[in-house]
Amino acid sequence: MARAEHRNIIGVGGVVRMGGGVLLVRLTYSDIKGRFMFPGGKVDPGESLERALVREVEEEAGVVAEPEDLVAVRHRIDPGELNTYVIFSMRYVRGEPRPNGRETDAVAVVDAEQLRMQPERFASLVPEVALPVLTGTGSGLSRQGYLPAHGRYSTETFQLYAAPRPEDA
Repeated sequence: MARAEHRNIIGVGGVVRMGGGVLLVRLTYSDIKGRFMFPGGKVDPGESLERALVREVEEEAGVVAEPEDLVAVRHRIDPGELNTYVIFSMRYVRGEPRPNGRETDAVAVVDAEQLRMQPERFASLVPEVALPVLTGTGSGLSRQGYLPAHGRYSTETFQLYAAPRPEDA
């Protein structure tokens, strides 16, 4: 019996902290069209998660932000597809938030109270992931300086996100 073709899709999203809230974009596509979501998108072949995240946040929201901690991973199995979404907290660096007019038609900086009181405005996972980041109750995994001993990789091609080792805490 032949096995059906199954795709693996990897996407990234950024919880960009700005002015006491998080930066969100309103999507113009998908089953959550018209709701606010983390800026992000698909990882291109050969691209690192971090590079894709920085690129997608700038494309969708007009700001430059730096990845900090890995705060959530969501995966779902759809017909013919495994879809994995990796979400990082991010530090705002520069830029004026603006939608790109194609994938996003609005941007907003939303605080914890708005996430709690108006959940219908957001993709359902947004409050689940953003509230622990905003309130400091989450415990993300930080990028470690580890590289494998065999020396085949660099910090551009190998990243490990993990809890701090006891001696580093």
